[in-house]
Amino acid sequence: MTNEKFVDPRLQAKEALFQQLHLSTFDTMSYAQAIFDEVNNQGFDIDAENESFQQLLRDYEVTKAVASISDSPLEALCERSDAIIKNKQKAFASTAQLLAAATNTLNHWRILSEVPEDLRNVDEVSATLKANYQGHLNAWNNILAEL
Repeated sequence: MTNEKFVDPRLQAKEALFQQLHLSTFDTMSYAQAIFDEVNNQGFDIDAENESFQQLLRDYEVTKAVASISDSPLEALCERSDAIIKNKQKAFASTAQLLAAATNTLNHWRILSEVPEDLRNVDEVSATLKANYQGHLNAWNNILAEL
């Protein structure tokens, strides 16, 4: 007798997308960590041409473009973030933290929006996802408040 759980076919159909978005979150964190390590090792801010910074910037822009955030609370956060990014008055390492938190929040938003509505309220399906989303959202808000 096997002890396999039933997985809703609607979730199975989106497994590749979910996996891609989760991997993107790990990539984002690795770019942010590389910047953190560089700043700690050198003792000063990175420059705008830093490869990890540029990748975070690209990832944020792409993720923002594909996430359905119109009329969501994330739209205003993106507008505030865009103003900070465009202004270029903050340390690039700080902006990198902002980019990482925003990108990870948007990725989790995308995952949650792909979960069928009737399953979003099932803790076995989405409790961890909601907690991760909230954690990244809190980080994004905190970074914006500091910048």
